[in-house]
Order: sequence, then C-alpha cells, then structure tokens
Amino acid sequence: MQQLLRAPQAPLMFSLVAATGLCLFIFAIAVLMQPASSVVSQERTAELICLQLAFVPERAAAVLLNFSVEERKAITQLLVPGDIGLTWGMGLTLAGLISLLAMRLPGNWLRVGAFIMWAPFVSATFDSIEDIFLFTIVSQFVVDAAAAINPTLTFLASTAATIKFIALIVVTPAFGIAGIVKGLSVDRSISALIVYLLLAFAIISIAPSSYQGIAACF
Repeated sequence: MQQLLRAPQAPLMFSLVAATGLCLFIFAIAVLMQPASSVVSQERTAELICLQLAFVPERAAAVLLNFSVEERKAITQLLVPGDIGLTWGMGLTLAGLISLLAMRLPGNWLRVGAFIMWAPFVSATFDSIEDIFLFTIVSQFVVDAAAAINPTLTFLASTAATIKFIALIVVTPAFGIAGIVKGLSVDRSISALIVYLLLAFAIISIAPSSYQGIAACF
C-alpha cells in the first residue's frame, strides 16, 4: 500500500480518482437524485438518517409514516440509484484526497495513511449495502404500510449504516484533520495547499451535518 503512495505516477493517479469522484458526485445530485429531490426536500432528507439508524422495525415504520406515499416512492429513487451514485462519488473523492495528503507525510504518517486511504471505500461499500436493504424496506412499505417490516433487514441496514458512519465521519476526518496539520509543517507547496484546502472543505461539508442528523435521532 505504501508502494502505491510512493509510485511516481501516484499524484496523477489519485488526482484522477478524486476528479472522477467529484464528477460522479455532481452527476448523482444533478441527474440521479434530481427528480426525487423535487418531491422530498433537502430538509426532509435529513430525517432519513433516523431511518438508517432505526435498527428495529418500529422505529423504521415511525420514520416512514412521516412521509406521504409519493414521498416514500421518491425515497426509493433517492436510495437506488441516487445515493449509491452519491456515496461512490464521495468515496472516490475522499479516497483520492486522503491519498494525495498521505503521500506528502513522513514516516509513520504515510504508513497510517496507506490504510486510512481505504476508509472512504469501506464507507461507500457499506453505504451501498445499506441503500439496498433500505430500498427493499421502503418499497415494501409503499405497497403495504400495514405489512410488518422485516427485522433482519432493518438490523442489517442499520449495522451497515453504523460502519459507514464510523469510516466516513470518524476515521476519515480524524486522519484528514491531523494529517493537514502535520502536512502544513512539512510541505507548504502550492499543490499541497490545494490538497489541504480541498480535503478540509470536503470534511467540513460532510461531517458536521451527519453529526447533527445522528444526534437528532437519539
């Protein structure tokens, strides 16, 4: 993994990874999620974090009952393909930026970064698993709101969401912020400063809203 970060072509490769992720992220918001977003407002999508972390059918049903039938149909579109495209766009962008940061860091920092660079991919993988489980739950709820929600699906979806959040808003930001501080002491080149700025912006854009959404559910 360290060899990958030290490869001569690494800066170009990870820049392309980040750029590809950003393009996918924009495509997911502007195209994949746009029709459903006109039905379910951005403010209301924050409530879906409570669905992700429901763990039991009763809590999942309570969240879904706050939405109309049309909104529930839109939620299925937000989940698949919308959020799957969004999460992989986010994952690629963060992985590329974390890698561009890690390759600038010395010694143990680089060794740790060689592992942390995979955290956004872990997040995207478990987010996709969560999306598929939630898509199944919400689709069944659209057909018959009185039907029992599968407790296994609910638990698995919430477990996947928990792993996703740990990777996305705990592990990645912790290394990212600490790495930026360390990076400023060893590399203040223009290219490095751009990486620090972009990564800091990405972390600030993602983590605080997720913390607030999670806190509102408990």
